[in-house]
Amino acid sequence: MPEPAADPFARIARFYDLDLEGFDADLALYLALAERAAERDSREDVLELGCGTGRVAGALAGAGFGVVGVDYSAAMIEAARARTESLPVRLVEGDMRSLTLGERFGLVLVPLGGLQHLETTEDLAAAFATVAVHLAPDGIAAVDVEAPHADDWLPGSRPLVEHWTRPLPCDDGEALVTKLVAVEGVPSESLRLVTWHFDVQPPSGPLRRVTQQFALRVITAGEIELAARLAGLRVDAWYGDYEGGPPRDGDERLIAVLSHDAGEDEPEEAP
Repeated sequence: MPEPAADPFARIARFYDLDLEGFDADLALYLALAERAAERDSREDVLELGCGTGRVAGALAGAGFGVVGVDYSAAMIEAARARTESLPVRLVEGDMRSLTLGERFGLVLVPLGGLQHLETTEDLAAAFATVAVHLAPDGIAAVDVEAPHADDWLPGSRPLVEHWTRPLPCDDGEALVTKLVAVEGVPSESLRLVTWHFDVQPPSGPLRRVTQQFALRVITAGEIELAARLAGLRVDAWYGDYEGGPPRDGDERLIAVLSHDAGEDEPEEAP
């Protein structure tokens, strides 16, 4: 298994919360799953793989759940530690492909496209094996990825797109940050090469651009189901949104709810 590349978020972690400013659409789903998992397994501990800056971990801990958050980005872990320092959150710098905590959890989450940073099918299978080994016997797991769309399979570069401009507090006042995104499709490898540009205009001085490129895997329902089966897991339900609606063409999200495979019925709303 290859070692993870140099921390892709080291330069841009400070913009991550700004990028997700106001986004909390997935939290109610994760809270509901945590409550359901606690009823099934009597454990109130949650493992979040790809915890980023602690957005989800902080919300779950604030609701009374103990959370272990894992991320391979040291910069993200540092930001998460600052956010959750007064909450029951334990943070671990680690790789979801090879993590071994020696613990089991009632709920294991890989939220908001965390799996898509795994570039190969082997990496995906390894991550699901990690989910399985850390999931309590009656526990629940959930993974959330971007739903694949037709243009994800088109090769070549897309036009640069401006996503937003937002204020960011700084030492001498308030900077304005503009996020721009460029995408290059590599369908032969099921990848999109994504470049984030953050143009930072401080209160005084010249504009500065911070750029980072990383690959995101286009993950299908079939890949999720196969990787789950290889790990001894089964898909119990598919959702196309955070309200628990069935998956439909054109959905933005593809969410799978999983458990240990006991050879039971087919999953609900399999796409």
